[in-house]
This record gives sequence, structure tokens and C-alpha cells, in this order.
Amino acid sequence: MSDLEHKDGAKLARVLGPWTAICVIVGSVIGSGIFLVPSTVAINAPSIGGIALVWLIGGVFSLAGALSLAELGAMLPRAGGPYVYLRAAYGPTTAFLFGWTEFLVVRSGSMAALAAAFARYFSRLVAAPAGVRIEIWQAILAVSAIAILATINVRGTKPAGNVQVIGTGIKLGALATMIALPFALGKADFALWTPLVPDRFNMTSFEGMMAAMVAVLWAYDGWVNLTPLAEEIEAPERNIPRALIGGMFVLIVIYLGMTLVYHLVLPLDRIAADRSSGAAERPPVAFDYCNMLLGRAGSIAIAFVVSASTFISLNGNALCGPRTYFAMARDGIFPARLARIHRRFGTPATAITAQASWASALTIASTLLIVVDPPKAGLPPPLIAFWTAAHKMPLYDLMYGYVIFGATIFYALCVSAVFVLRVRRPELDRPCKAWGYPVTPALYLAASAILMISMLRKNPVEAFSGLAITALGFPAYLAFRGRSGSKTIEY
Repeated sequence: MSDLEHKDGAKLARVLGPWTAICVIVGSVIGSGIFLVPSTVAINAPSIGGIALVWLIGGVFSLAGALSLAELGAMLPRAGGPYVYLRAAYGPTTAFLFGWTEFLVVRSGSMAALAAAFARYFSRLVAAPAGVRIEIWQAILAVSAIAILATINVRGTKPAGNVQVIGTGIKLGALATMIALPFALGKADFALWTPLVPDRFNMTSFEGMMAAMVAVLWAYDGWVNLTPLAEEIEAPERNIPRALIGGMFVLIVIYLGMTLVYHLVLPLDRIAADRSSGAAERPPVAFDYCNMLLGRAGSIAIAFVVSASTFISLNGNALCGPRTYFAMARDGIFPARLARIHRRFGTPATAITAQASWASALTIASTLLIVVDPPKAGLPPPLIAFWTAAHKMPLYDLMYGYVIFGATIFYALCVSAVFVLRVRRPELDRPCKAWGYPVTPALYLAASAILMISMLRKNPVEAFSGLAITALGFPAYLAFRGRSGSKTIEY
């Protein structure tokens, strides 16, 4: 073992205060979604009322999950968050499958998608060198961003938390300015809020709303990010619930405000057309919005804002994700080296590096699917079909479709753990109980079921690919358990 590492089983120090806790929630969630997905929402829910409803329902849905996690996070303030709750409620196999999927798809895929969004906007500020394809240049920028943030996080949890606080303050200030601009410049046109309601509602409308909801939930994704850091948060029984609940209210207000002001400046059909062609370089809605208000200066400003926003959201993922793999390794069901703590910096350095490496690999592999023409033959037809579809998509779109389905499955299991542990472990101290129990977690679970059924119908390739990756975790779990021996863990 390196002389720069503590022995396995050591605990992480509590170095993150209440402001950092809430900034992990808000700063992680507000990444690229509110700048990129409003076009997808407008395509699938083409009325102002429908658009606002989707964003509100997505926020309430996520808040219901956060209220449930507030109870679990205060009750079991250990590194790993959802992994810990799933292990306590369902045992090590389910918990392992979560961590396995988190590493392979959900967390690393989120990082890859956010890095792609960062690169897309930053490449507007720093153009690709002559002779370099824009897709290649964006992949270089994305991998560089992941590497920089991994280095910061390896060198200290407190410095990484400070980056999160400063960055979140900057992005909230930028978003507040964007919301105020149409009114300050006299360019808010309420006549553009048409149609206010859809002409009719049928199954096609419902399926469109569900497709829009997938995009909205990607924008809200990250509300679980605080709980893996529970072992490093001061007074977790108080700060975790406050950050989860307060952070979600901030997010709902900001997202609704941004969505509605987009539609005060741009006609609905223009927003819906921004990216409907699937062209990677069509201007996203936030770019169009700022360009309409401020001209070229607005284009430069929004490129900087979104680059900075996604960079900070990436930092939140670099902070929280590795704690899951660290906890699994500490419990003996993941490679033991991932449980090592850097002696000088006090961070799970190996776990941080592993996540960053895999997210970079996903970015590179996805870029190759986009830039290399798919073969006509020589591969199984489903693989050729997947490659052909991926070849036509922006890197960002390719990644987030796979993230949401896998995340929804395990988030639902985490929320259901509130019911299970109230029955199986009533003796555990619960400094904070889920508000509205049992209605609140039941609401989240019902909405999750509807969403997953819709995704299976509309995006079966992404959904079944996520299920296949999860299923591969069963033999992997048996291999890890057999190699290291199973520890009896009582949370």
C-alpha cells in the first residue's frame, strides 16, 4: 500500500458545512438542462400551460423524492447515500447493483453528458484548431474538464466544496440576471404565451408529456447528490434535510422562472425548432434567447454562463459519486483499492480517479460513434441500428437518454426504502421524518412507475440497455463477494 494512503476502513472527515451542503444540491442540479432541454419540452408539450405543468410536476416529483431521502440521510449519515439505504433495506445484492449501475452508466454517464454540454458551449468561446473536427475538439474539451475537476477533488474535499459554493453563487446570479433581463430591457411580450393550453388531450399528447418529462427529470437530476457525502457533512441530522428541501424549492422557482421568460422573448415554434432537426450545432434555446436580447454580446455571455454552470455541476458529480464506490469497497463488495483514503488530502482519491477515467472513456467512445460512419454489415443488426441512431445525435443527447432510466429505477428503490425501514428498523433514530408520509413517497413511486413504462414504450433501446447493464451486475457481485469475502454490515 502506498505511504500516501490510510488503511482500508478509515472514515472520511466531516469538513463540509451547511452552505456547501445546499450548494451541492443546487449547483449539481443546475448544470446544462435548463439551457438545453426547453426545446425538447416545447416539441413534446406544445403549449405554455403544458410546458409549465411539466416543469412543475418534475419539480414536485423530485421534491417528493428529496423529502424521503431527507429521512434516510439524517438517519444513516454514512458515505455512499443511496447505496447505504438500499443495503439497509434490501441487502448487499441490491445495493451492489445500484453502485455497479451508478459507476457504469448513471454517475459516469451524467459526467460525460455534462462534460459534453460544457464542451459544446466552451467551443463557442475557444474555437477548434484548424483542421480539427468540432466533435473531436469538443471531446478533448470534455475530457480535459473531467480531468481538471478530478484533480481538484483528489487534492481536498474542502477545496472542492469551496469551488462548489463559489460556482453556485455565480450561476444563481447569472440566472437571476437572465430572468430579469426581458423586463429590464422592455422586451417581455406576454402575447407570445400562446397557445396557453393544448387544443385537445389524447394518448399522443400524454406520450408527448412523458417524453418531455424525461428531459425535465434530466434537468432536475442530481437532487440525490448530497447524501453520498453524508459522512463528510457537519451535523448531518440537521444539514442534510435542510439542504435537500431548501435546495429543491430554489430549483423549482429558478426552473419555472427561466422557462417562462424564454417564452416571453421567443415564439413557441421557434423554441421547438431549435434542436428538432437533431443537428449538433443548431443554437440551443438559451443561446437564441440571449442573442435576441443582447445581440452578439449575449451569445458570448451565454456561452460563458453555460460553460461555467456545467463545470460546477461536473464538480458536484466528482464530489458525490466516488463516495458510493468508496463505501462499497469499504464493505468488501467492490475492488479494495477504491476504499483507500489519501493520507495527505484525506480524500477517496482512487475512487475519484476511477470515476473520472470511466466518464472520459464514455465520452471518447460516444464521440467515436458520432464521428465514425456506421457499417452496413458485419455486426449484429441491433448494434448497427444503435450505431446508426447514435451517429445522428449530439453527444449530450446520446448520454442523457441512458442516464435517466437507470437512475429512475434505483431512486424509486431508495424512496421505497423509507417504507421498508420503518417496518424492519423502527428502533433507528429518525431526526427528520419524511413530510407527508406515506403519501409523499407513494406519490414518487407511482410517478416513477408511469415514467418507466413510458420510457420502455418510447425509448426501448436505452431502457433495455440500462436493464442489461444492471443485470450484468449479478455475476460481478458474485465474483467480488467470492474474492473478498462478504462482510456482515449493520447500519
